[in-house]
This record gives sequence, C-alpha cells and structure tokens, in this order.
Amino acid sequence: MGSLNKKINFKKIAKEVIDLEIKALQKLKKTLNKNFDKAVNAIVNCQSKVILCGVGKSGIIASKISATLSSIGTPSFSL
Repeated sequence: MGSLNKKINFKKIAKEVIDLEIKALQKLKKTLNKNFDKAVNAIVNCQSKVILCGVGKSGIIASKISATLSSIGTPSFSL
C-alpha cells in the first residue's frame, strides 16, 4: 500500500475539493434574498415550537437543526 500512496497526489485532490466547496458557497451566497430573512424572522418570532421534518438523511439533518435550535433557546422538535 505504501507505493500506492506515493502515486496519488493527495494535496492536489484536497485543493480541488476545497475549490469545489468555495464555488458551492459562492453560489449559495448569491441565492440569499429576502426569503432568507423571512424564514429567519419566522423562526425567531415563533410563539410556540419550531417543527422540522424529514425522511432519511434529511430527517437526520432536521434532528440536528432541532437540537441546535433547542440549545440556543428556541423550542423545537423533529419528525
């Protein structure tokens, strides 16, 4: 296995991955608009619990977001 690792340029691969992530974040940045503000305000001003839902991977993410919201004082749960 030692000889295999010498043939692969891990540093180059890492830089390519980072470049892809930068491009994705730049694209995401361009999509933020007034709807983002509306969503954040809706969560902040919620008078009861915030409910998140998802199936599979999105369900796991919903659970993590719910835990984060709960930890900062916004009651929430996931389905």
